[in-house]
Amino acid sequence: MGNSSSTNTATGDLYRVPSNGSVKFRQRSGPQDPYRKLHQLLRANHATYAVLYNHRRFHNHMPHLLGSAYLLGANAKQLVDLYESESKILEPWKEDSPAEVTADDWRNFYGQRVYQRGYKDYFDDEVMQASYDWKRVVSKYLLADDATLLSGLIGGLAHPLIHLAYAYELDSAEIATEALTLVTTNYPSYAGLIEDFVSKYEGLINPSTAKYLEQDPLVILEHIRASKVFDTMRVDLADDFDFPEILAEFKEEILVHVFRLDVTDLEKTLQRLFHTASLLLTATHQARNYQFDFIILHTLTASHAVQVLFSRFTQKRRVSLVASMWIFVVLAYISTQRPKVDEEKVLSYDGVPEESRNWDYVVEQALTGKMKDDAHYVKAIRALKTLAGLYPASSELYLREAVLFATEAKSYIFGTRDPDPKKRLDVKMLTTRSIE
Repeated sequence: MGNSSSTNTATGDLYRVPSNGSVKFRQRSGPQDPYRKLHQLLRANHATYAVLYNHRRFHNHMPHLLGSAYLLGANAKQLVDLYESESKILEPWKEDSPAEVTADDWRNFYGQRVYQRGYKDYFDDEVMQASYDWKRVVSKYLLADDATLLSGLIGGLAHPLIHLAYAYELDSAEIATEALTLVTTNYPSYAGLIEDFVSKYEGLINPSTAKYLEQDPLVILEHIRASKVFDTMRVDLADDFDFPEILAEFKEEILVHVFRLDVTDLEKTLQRLFHTASLLLTATHQARNYQFDFIILHTLTASHAVQVLFSRFTQKRRVSLVASMWIFVVLAYISTQRPKVDEEKVLSYDGVPEESRNWDYVVEQALTGKMKDDAHYVKAIRALKTLAGLYPASSELYLREAVLFATEAKSYIFGTRDPDPKKRLDVKMLTTRSIE
């Protein structure tokens, strides 16, 4: 499949490269140019490896890993090395869908992962029919007034949302059709909650209800933490990370907290959600017992994805994005046993000499450290770096969070605060994707 990012200017020798989060043009520099190599590898992954693998439970993170490393400054050789490492755990395309997905029935198979190949082929064909204008295809299925998929972006632990953001950042048709494949096959059971949030949005702010609303997500999460209602919850997430048991048992209680968030100023709300997610990842461990929750980590990378997509969406669709993000944060927080957030744990961190507490150190860890092959590690670091750039007033905090995470992230926990190291998810397990 073609890629719109490869379209040259009239001179035929310019191409797009990232610069501080934006895209600019510069001269091509040959076959070892990182940008050219990146898109070669993305096309290879798209053609060769399934979007879902290991009985369709896990997600192909190749674009996340390559994209994050590239945007942090990886060279062509580093990108190839990452591709070779990540491809070892993926599965080649080897099964067809039970039936072809067509324009007449594509809505009929939401949430059915066995149709991944059918959806991938369908959306690839759609992009081809649109003369490779993949953004037009995304708009058709996600942004149009009659589009039905937007509420599903946070299904499958928000991987469709994250994938879509990389499509825009890297200008990749391949990643875009993979994102559409993920949102259809991972469509969550709680998509209706998001639609409900959006439909009630206009009535959320009025004189009679304003006094009950809260602007800071952390305050609402603290109320959730203090609530006795959730003390009986069993941590038992399904393979598709759809939070079904939590919703089945606590839906009404969860909605009370979800609808307390004041979303009048969407941009400010998004900033607060991004800030909240960063603290949930880096400021909830026990003293000197550095534990980073695998589920919570996705709230950070999903927040980053929403930041990427926000300016590209219409006002109505921005409400859906922010609502999706907030519901995802609440569900992730409850599922991980409602840890206490203590910012002082970040501010007091002294595990790295003061002279090394800088972004050069953090990026070096991401690209050359022992966790460099872990897509979640690299993209979390990049999310924190982006957060610092977007909000300079709090940039020192986000740098400290990044230094702590880059240094201490050697394993993940999975929805539990148990100090028993046997219950941690170590790097070797992640490398083989025991949990994705």
